[in-house]
Amino acid sequence: MIAENTKTWGLALSGSGNRSPFYIGFLEVLSEEGLKPDCISACSGGSLVAAAYACGTLPEFKERVFGLTPEILKGFLQRDNSHGGLFNIDKLEDEIRVYTKGLNFEDTRPLMGFAAVDIENGEKVFLSMGDMAKAARISCTLPGVFEPVKWGGKTLVDGGLLVMVPGRYLREAGMSVTVGVNMRGTRHIFTQGQINAKKLLNFFKKMLFVDDISQMFGNLFGNGSHDATRMPGMFEVIGKSLDLAIKANKQFSEHDEECDLMICPDIPKLKKDTFSPQTNRYYYQKGRETALEYLPKIQNLIGKE
Repeated sequence: MIAENTKTWGLALSGSGNRSPFYIGFLEVLSEEGLKPDCISACSGGSLVAAAYACGTLPEFKERVFGLTPEILKGFLQRDNSHGGLFNIDKLEDEIRVYTKGLNFEDTRPLMGFAAVDIENGEKVFLSMGDMAKAARISCTLPGVFEPVKWGGKTLVDGGLLVMVPGRYLREAGMSVTVGVNMRGTRHIFTQGQINAKKLLNFFKKMLFVDDISQMFGNLFGNGSHDATRMPGMFEVIGKSLDLAIKANKQFSEHDEECDLMICPDIPKLKKDTFSPQTNRYYYQKGRETALEYLPKIQNLIGKE
């Protein structure tokens, strides 16, 4: 519990893709300046860095990231036999576990919450209890590309599907000051072209009564009931994800991503913007520079000079 009248602060990290090393540099500077958040919420790649930070392995994680190549990353991917996505990332979870040291959320500080989405009902889920490595893996599960994860009776994918900067969790955790970092600048993980294509498909399905016919046959042959143990297929996952993104666009609330300070780094896109030792060090350095730039504002907000 947070004591009353105590000024606490939280940090919300957006999804970042191959720019995740930015967060290593950013958190490194905060640590050097004695600024430790009381709570961190994160999406996608931000969850990986936050997990290592909470478990005290950020220096080792940094060295591992600096040595990553496309070939090493490909080694974490396995063809998905369940057809819930192109790949499963069990090996990536094993790699994350090296840096979480098998710890649960309850074993670490600061408080943590990793954003996910239940693909079956569109519910936003903040993972803040249990196995930290599995939760970080779930928050990186790009729908359609990686197999969803069944956990706690839910079918979970990347939380960036519905919210990019999970600031709401910080408020729910009782933080009085919130700082967000938005590395994407978009509201969802799909492009506008993909969303428009899905809208067009939904229009024709509605005109041709495809959904009504499918439901009728499902009820007729006993397939209409929800099976919580069934893993949805890849195209089903993609379709549901796009529908959720379309709905989220219509119902978008700034409250979801509201922070007292929102940092939106202006980082030039590299010509070869892929994981490599060179690009990883580049984004790491940008993270350090951004943290130093915003340090006075953060100190002012939390009342620490």
